[in-house]
Amino acid sequence: MEFLNSDSHLSLLYHKAKESFEKCIRNDENQFLKDELGMPIDYIVLIEKDIKIVFSKRVFEEYNIEVCLLLYAGNNEVGRYLYIENNNNEAIDDSLVLY
Repeated sequence: MEFLNSDSHLSLLYHKAKESFEKCIRNDENQFLKDELGMPIDYIVLIEKDIKIVFSKRVFEEYNIEVCLLLYAGNNEVGRYLYIENNNNEAIDDSLVLY
């Protein structure tokens, strides 16, 4: 098991999360999210919150990386987006919560 904790690797993970958020919010099947948001998507600013490594089942060779982004409109936090990939660098899940 080896983790890269370089700035470039962390930046890459945040970049993947931001791309995944854009793909999610602009997906035609998710049009309802724009209505729930109540403002144009262009008003949203993504803030890099944290990156977590999550182990389970005592199998340390397998883990997930969770990248959390906060969604802000002006000074107000309006939601959060969680991007999850596995130890093979494959996106496996995401979650968007609007407040």
